[in-house]
Amino acid sequence: MSSGNGVDAGAVKGPPRPPPEPADPVERLLREYPELGVFGADWLRRWMPYARGQIVGIAKVLRRYPWMAELVGQGPVGLVNPYSVEAYVSRDGSEACISLVSLGGWAYCSADGSSVRRLELEFKGLEPHEGWIREVYRPKRRSIFAKAKEYIRIL
Repeated sequence: MSSGNGVDAGAVKGPPRPPPEPADPVERLLREYPELGVFGADWLRRWMPYARGQIVGIAKVLRRYPWMAELVGQGPVGLVNPYSVEAYVSRDGSEACISLVSLGGWAYCSADGSSVRRLELEFKGLEPHEGWIREVYRPKRRSIFAKAKEYIRIL
């Protein structure tokens, strides 16, 4: 019903409100980072209170390299904890690797996800980089035909 001044008395004033955020922090995290769905909501609920920063770091890496999420989603993931996930990128940025304890500790590397190869990386040393220290790794068994690539740990 109209009040006579051209404004509907039943109309809501102001802009429409967005839908309410889910109360569950895991649901909010999955909405922001759907890539984390490969680990399962139960695993996220178990580790969210203790390792939220590490889980968000994993999500950012999975978003940058979607083939890693597909690799993790292909098989059963029995991650002990979020700190058992490691990610590496080659020094020249042409290749990225993911290593999970549940996958035997091997690093699975690819340039774009089309062909994934398995490497065993070994720690080479530490090096200063932009005010902090980063870890450098190299393949354990290098063939004489392969280029000597070094990988920087990013997670």
